[in-house]
Amino acid sequence: MRHRLPQSVRPREIDLHFDLDPADAAFRGEARYGLELERRARRIELHAADLRLSKVAVRVGGERIRARVEPHPESERVVLRFDRLLPAGSLDLELAFRGRVRRDLRGLYRSVDAATPWLATQLCPTDARRFFPCFDEPGIKARYRIRVTAPRGLTVLSNAPIESVEERLADRPDRQVVRFAWTPPLSSYLVAVAVGPFVASPPRHCGATEIRVVTLPGRSDLAAFAAEAAVESLARLERWFDLPHPYPKLDLVALPDFAFGAMENAGAVFFRDSLLLVDASSASSEVRKSAAETIAHELSHMWFGNLVTMAWWNDLWLNESFATWMAYEIVHDWRPEWRIRADFMRRREHALVADALASSHPIAPRIRSADEALENFDAITYAKGASVLRMLEGHLGRETFRDGIRRYVRRHREGAATAADLWAALGEASALPIESIVSPWVGQTGVPLVRVRRRDRRGRARLALEQERFLMLPARSASQDRPARWPIPWMAHLGHGARKADLRHLLTRRRDDLPCPEPPADWLYGNADEVGFFRVDHAAQEREALLAHLPQLSALERMGLVGDQWALARAGRLPIGALLDLLAALGDEPDADVLSVVEDVLGGLARRLAPARGPETERALQRWIARHFAAPLERLGLDPRAGEDEPTARRRARLLAIVGLVAQDESVRRACVERCDAHLDSGAPLPPELADEIVRIAAGGGGARLHARLRGGARSAKTPEQRRRMLFALAEFDAPRLVRASLDAALDAGLAPAVDRAGLWGAMISRPATAVATWERLQRAWPRLERELPPIPLARLAAATAEALPTTHGPAIRRFFDAHPLTAGRRVLRQILEELRIARRFEEQAGEAFEARLALD
Repeated sequence: MRHRLPQSVRPREIDLHFDLDPADAAFRGEARYGLELERRARRIELHAADLRLSKVAVRVGGERIRARVEPHPESERVVLRFDRLLPAGSLDLELAFRGRVRRDLRGLYRSVDAATPWLATQLCPTDARRFFPCFDEPGIKARYRIRVTAPRGLTVLSNAPIESVEERLADRPDRQVVRFAWTPPLSSYLVAVAVGPFVASPPRHCGATEIRVVTLPGRSDLAAFAAEAAVESLARLERWFDLPHPYPKLDLVALPDFAFGAMENAGAVFFRDSLLLVDASSASSEVRKSAAETIAHELSHMWFGNLVTMAWWNDLWLNESFATWMAYEIVHDWRPEWRIRADFMRRREHALVADALASSHPIAPRIRSADEALENFDAITYAKGASVLRMLEGHLGRETFRDGIRRYVRRHREGAATAADLWAALGEASALPIESIVSPWVGQTGVPLVRVRRRDRRGRARLALEQERFLMLPARSASQDRPARWPIPWMAHLGHGARKADLRHLLTRRRDDLPCPEPPADWLYGNADEVGFFRVDHAAQEREALLAHLPQLSALERMGLVGDQWALARAGRLPIGALLDLLAALGDEPDADVLSVVEDVLGGLARRLAPARGPETERALQRWIARHFAAPLERLGLDPRAGEDEPTARRRARLLAIVGLVAQDESVRRACVERCDAHLDSGAPLPPELADEIVRIAAGGGGARLHARLRGGARSAKTPEQRRRMLFALAEFDAPRLVRASLDAALDAGLAPAVDRAGLWGAMISRPATAVATWERLQRAWPRLERELPPIPLARLAAATAEALPTTHGPAIRRFFDAHPLTAGRRVLRQILEELRIARRFEEQAGEAFEARLALD
């Protein structure tokens, strides 16, 4: 089946008129396309899905030639056939269309806020065709002029500034027509429209760009932080690219119901409200950082993605990897005290985990269809791609890297480009063969493992390096077993007393042997500052030295060490005792970000290894965790002290989560129940850094009364952060009737937006105590969820089934998703089954030693 449109027809400009009413289940519109035909033709193809076309004709000169409409729903295209040849050159195509307003957050969809309906679009990656007939490929760009007829009194938003408003139509006095200016050239997936009772904040300016934050009524007081972050980000991006913002205005629109975290529509960026609206006086640092990073990510796209767009979906990573990398750079420059690069490390870890699966994929895979494009909005595309760019920047140097990006953007502005175009620009800037350096990272599946060994050869110290593809399970076929190689810009840190030195080497072969600098180092860490995207396997002697010198490693390196040893233990390459030694040594860890990685590993042990050995091992793990982490929490105390700094507050939060949530310490639970009850009784705020943990831990020790109060709190929450806190805490109740009540809440459309409720499903299926009951209910609810959720959130929810369900559920999961195929998740099903096999092997290989080790401590 052919999935690409013919290259011989291209739009120059598209004039769209929509008739939209949030109270209606249908919508209609008219379109005029200014087209260029490369050669004579009897047919024109466009994308259209779930639309009915009428009044289709072309104008050539003064003549109007009607067309027959031939739908092809299997490929989401329509063919317009003409009785005679259309001449090459310019012509106008005109048509009318009708469609239905959707409920699943795709195309044009409807939602309700406080009983008031509103409409918004989400057209990425390939849902513009559900809103209007279009040339729905990223490399096909046109200028757009949009007009919207809508009920009077409602706000209408789109990409361009408003040109005029006709407030009362002669034949429809209850309607208005809002006309927007022409846009610069855009891909169809970047078009945006919203209609509803929206309210805009007072405008702020960054250079010539007017910036507003747009909310639904009653939320304007939560817009100030987003406006500040947008101004700060845009100013830094203009300096970085050495180009002004490419669009005449910038609206940041907060929507409670939204499929993605955010969408970079040119001039009108749409956000899920929980990632944009922040009460800066009560929000945790994690919420503020997440909002700032998301804003910077989307604004980075204005240049990298919108001004210059990928030519086809195989280069989706060009958009997303760059914006991911860039966002952390921008926020770090704005607020260095946030240490947001540690947040990037946590995202990188997700990519490292995914890339150790045989079912992973290249950063730039071959994409043939819309469904295949949907599958690639994942950690490999975003975080691995960003990590490779970070590694490349480290290899080239900051100024050289930036110069190459600037060349690329200027050369291809308002057009489309490929990865080869980017490598050419970086090659010119660096005078290096960039494509040969980067291609293995972009086109090859998998992550390298670098083995690091110090040896003595004829009385001289040598360093042996060896690389291979790191797989969690042994390769099963010859194709997977073929040796993979990467050009690895390797850099190590060597410790000499209080000093550290760098050791650099470009590892291009399977094995290399280097001289060790003199005098011999006390310790060696094989991924300095975690710049490289690879796992490191240190020899036992090196691990012991690192354990003795943990404070001399940077926080990022301690995070990387924990992640690598956890991965090696799960792969059967590291004794479980060595992992526990490292975790125990970090009991007094001063850095909250390192503790967050420790928490993840302890949570993994509590979800998988301990339950597989039985209740006594679960209790033994809880006692082991309390033995190593309760004392530091006790020294800090549960309540913040006057004048306490944010790093201390964040450290307390992570220790509280480790001891209260993972270890389920009863004294901590009682204290949290008391604090949560007092908060719900009085309305007095909880400490921002502790609020999520206190409510979740309290839920674990609470009963029916607290469940009802949290459910009511989610419904009446004043901020998105509070709503999600109360909602997700419902996942922590274990009593069967309360588990059923939480699952009822996950289906209650009046309680929270659909994507938030999908998050509750995911949290419940990720806990051993609730996983099986959630899976049984999820199967019955799946048809409804398919109507409410778009493909990508559905695939992510499906992926959560690998977290805590017994490994014996693999066949049942396969049967269910074979019967209910995931539009964006064919690869996800393979990954779920592989993750379950990994978990089963880990239980078989490490379970007995784990149990014995816990008994010894």
